[in-house]
This record gives sequence, C-alpha cells and structure tokens, in this order.
Amino acid sequence: MLQYALLGLLRDHSDYGYNLKRRFDERMGPVWNLNIGQVYQTLHALEEEGLVEHVGAPAEPDQYPVRRLFKLTPKGERVLERWLERPPSRPRPVRDETLIRLLVLGAGRRDRGSARLVEQEQLYRKHLARVVAQMSRASSDDPGPALIRRLGLEAEQLHAEAHLKWLEGCRRQLEEPPAATVARQSVG
Repeated sequence: MLQYALLGLLRDHSDYGYNLKRRFDERMGPVWNLNIGQVYQTLHALEEEGLVEHVGAPAEPDQYPVRRLFKLTPKGERVLERWLERPPSRPRPVRDETLIRLLVLGAGRRDRGSARLVEQEQLYRKHLARVVAQMSRASSDDPGPALIRRLGLEAEQLHAEAHLKWLEGCRRQLEEPPAATVARQSVG
C-alpha cells in the first residue's frame, strides 16, 4: 500500500523522502505510523522498477548534501492509475497477535490467557479514547487532507470498537468452564 501512497503524493509534485513522510503523516494522522526508513526503502524499490526517478541535486547542496528529489515517471503514473481503477480483490485477512497467543497458550492455561486479554482490552480502551479525542478536534468541513485524516480516524475508531468487542468475547469464552464451551459449540 505504501508504494501507491508515495506514487500518489509524487503525482501531486516531486519531493524529498522526508517531505513525503511529512505529507503522508499530515493526511493520515495517527492511524498509520510510518517511519522514514520505510519511505526510503520503498522509494528505492520504486526507483528500481522505473516508477520514480531521482531528478537532480538539492538547490542548496552544502545544506543537504544527501537529499534526493524524486519524481513520478510516466510508467509510475500508469501503475498508479491501474491500481486506482482496480476493484478490491478480497477482504484483508485477520492476522492478530492475540490469535497466535491463544494458539500456543494451551488448554491448561485459560486463566493466563484471560489475564492477557484483559490487558489487551485496557490497551484498546485507551487507544479508542485517544482516537475519539482526536476526532473531536478534527475538522469535518475541509475537503482536502483534513477530510482524509478524519476518515482515517473514523476507520480506526470502528476497527478499535470491533476489536474490543472481539477481545471481550474471547475473554468470556476463556472464562467459561470447558464443558460449557463444548456444549455451546455443539448447539451452534
């Protein structure tokens, strides 16, 4: 996904890696934590594929001797447009650390699993409170980057609420006696 975000940002105008990260962060807000290493690694891969190109030295070479200005190539524009036109192929699979923890926990350690789920629920409640607070500060009438940021916050809120509900359900099932779980599964 990051490669398409960078291609889209470069379609707006040529830029340096740090500025691309800043522009990405401004638009996405806290819902996607991007580090500068990811940006440069992705830019390098895009350059290798001929989708972006390095276009000269910085205006003040003494001040920023290693900065590289990147530009979208015509091939990069075509790849971005094909991706934008392509319908989503399938929902994203659930790959959650909690599932792996439950997988390796074992049947005799239900209380330990329940305790970890309580900790995870607390973490998600704090996260949800931060997202809701950020949403209350976000502008809802701006059609530009602030709108994208707000939409991202709304997606993060819904995801956190759903995940919290799932964690609560997992914990309740772990806290049930094993016989009750088997009986409930055979009925459903």
